[in-house]
Amino acid sequence: MAEWDHTVDLLVMGSGAAGMAAAVRAHDLGLDVLLVEKSELFGGNSAMSGGVCWVANNPGMADEGLADSDEDGFAYLKHITKGEVPDEMLWLYIRESKRMLAYLHENTHVRYVPLTKYTDYYPEAPGGRPGGRSMDPVPFDGAKLREDLMRLRRPHPQSQILGKFGITARQAHAAIGVGFKTMLFMAWQMFLYALRHFKRKRWGRDTKLCAGNSLMGRLLFSLKERDVPTWLETSVTELVFEGERVVGAVLDKRGERLRIRANRGVLLAAGGFSRNLEMRKQYQRDPITTEWTAGTPSNTGDAIRMGRDAGAALGLMDEAWWTPVSLVPKSPFSWVLVVEKSLPHGLFVNQNGERFTNEAAPYIDVVNGMYEDAAKTGAAEPRWFHVFDATYRKSSVAGPIAPGKVMPDSQLPRRYRDGSYLYRADTIEALCDRLGIPAATVRDTIARFNAQALRGEDPDFNRGRSVQDRYYGDPNVKPNCALGPVETAPFYAVQIYPGDLGTKGGLVTDARARVLRHDGRPIEGLYAAGNSSASIMGRTYPGAGGTIGPAMTFGFLAAEDAATRSSDAATREAAE
Repeated sequence: MAEWDHTVDLLVMGSGAAGMAAAVRAHDLGLDVLLVEKSELFGGNSAMSGGVCWVANNPGMADEGLADSDEDGFAYLKHITKGEVPDEMLWLYIRESKRMLAYLHENTHVRYVPLTKYTDYYPEAPGGRPGGRSMDPVPFDGAKLREDLMRLRRPHPQSQILGKFGITARQAHAAIGVGFKTMLFMAWQMFLYALRHFKRKRWGRDTKLCAGNSLMGRLLFSLKERDVPTWLETSVTELVFEGERVVGAVLDKRGERLRIRANRGVLLAAGGFSRNLEMRKQYQRDPITTEWTAGTPSNTGDAIRMGRDAGAALGLMDEAWWTPVSLVPKSPFSWVLVVEKSLPHGLFVNQNGERFTNEAAPYIDVVNGMYEDAAKTGAAEPRWFHVFDATYRKSSVAGPIAPGKVMPDSQLPRRYRDGSYLYRADTIEALCDRLGIPAATVRDTIARFNAQALRGEDPDFNRGRSVQDRYYGDPNVKPNCALGPVETAPFYAVQIYPGDLGTKGGLVTDARARVLRHDGRPIEGLYAAGNSSASIMGRTYPGAGGTIGPAMTFGFLAAEDAATRSSDAATREAAE
C-alpha cells in the first residue's frame, strides 16, 4: 500500500464558515487538524456574504428585550419546511445552533449582535418573529491578520460603499434613502475611512471588516492563534478508503500530489456547485446558467461529486439560495436585488409586460415566482425586468447605480448607459420599444398597479402585507411603504435574472453531519456541512443567516463526532 505523506486526525476541505468552525472546534477537542482550500483565498462564499447567522431564541434577543422560545423556533421551522425535514433534525438545529454560537463567543473571536428589526422571512407564520433571530457580525480589525488579510477573499463589490468600505447590516438598513441623516452618516464613514489610510497602505486593503469578511476574518484569526495548518491552492482530488471507511484523501498542493491520512475523518465543506454548468443543467430547472450566481468561482461541486461517487445519497439538488439578480458590465459577480425589489415606485414584469409575483417577498420566493412564470408562459427565452420611474431613480439604488440625487443620469459611467445596464426613455411606450415587450400590456399593468398603490394594497400579490415586505420600504410613502405608483417620467428598466447566492443541494447527512448512503447507513469517516450538504432548511429560507447558521452548526457537530470517535477508537484498541 502507498505511503502517507502526512497524518492528521481531521482533514477539512473548504475554508468557508462550515470548514473554519469545524477546524476550530476539532482543535479545541484535541484533534490534529488540517484545513485545505483549493483557491488562492480563504473564506469562500461566506466571506462574500452578509455573514449573518440565524439562530432562534439566541441569547442576544433576551439582552435586547425580545421574546422568543425554542418551542416557537421549532414551530416556525416546522411550518415553513412543510414537513419535508424530520422534527428531530429541526429540534437538533434549534438546540445545537445556540450551543455552537455560545461556544464561539466564549472561545474564539466570533462576535454577533441581534438585528432587532430584521424580520424572519415569514414573520406572520406560526412561531415567526419580527426581529432578533438574524444576527450581524461585529466589525473586526483586519490588521490583526497581518499578511493573511490579503489572503482573505474580499467582500462582494455590491456591499462596498463607493467601492471603498463596508458597513454593518444595521447601518445599511438605517442608511436607505438619501436624506440628511444618511448623508451625514456617509460623510462620517468617509472620515473614518480616511483615518485608516496608513493601515490600508500597510496591509493592502481597508482593515475595517464587516459582514462576511468580519465573520471569516474572526474565524481565520482564531485558527491562526491555534496554529492550525491552513493550506491554500490545495484541492482534494480523491478520497481514500479502507474497506467502506474513508481514511484519508489525495491532495493536489500547487501541483504536488500528497496522500493525507485522516484518522478520524474527512469533512467536505467546499461549497456548492453554482459555478458548475454541467451539474446545474443536470439537476436544475431551465433557464439556468453559471453567470447568474453571486457565488465564488471555486464553487464547482467538487465535494458533492466525490461524495456521490463514493455512494452518498443526494438531496435538494434542484434547489439553491435563490435571489433575483442583475448583470453588471465588467463585474465577475451578479448583483442581488435584496433592497431594490422592496422599494416603492417600481415593479417587475415579464416579457409579456405582466406582473408575476410579489416583488417584495423573500428573495427565494421571487425567483420561484420567476420559474413558475416561465413554466406558465412557455417562453423559449423568458425575460424579466425591473421597471421604475423618476421618483424611484431620484432616491433609490439600482444595482451599482447610486440614487439620482448622488449620481444623476448625466454622470453615469458609459458602461451603465444606453441599455448596457440601465434602460431609459421619456415614455412607457418608448421604454417598452427598447425592451422589446408589448407597450399596451405594460400600460395596463402599470395602471392597475398604480391604482392599487394609491390605496396601499395589492390584491394581486399582497405586496407590503407582511412586515418582511416593508423592512426595506420607504417610511415616507403612505399608506404602504412598499408600494408607490410608477408615474413620473422619465422611466427606467433593468433586466433581471433568476440568480442565487449559492446552491443548497448536496450530500445527505445525519444529526452528526455524517454523510449517508442511499440506504441510510453512514459512510464511516466522511462528513459534510455547508452548501456541500443538503440543507436542513429544506426548500425554504427562514431568514437572513439561514445559510451560515446551519453551516457553522453542522461543521461544529462534525468535529465533535470525529472527536468522540477518537475516544471510542482508543478504548477499543486498549481493550484489544
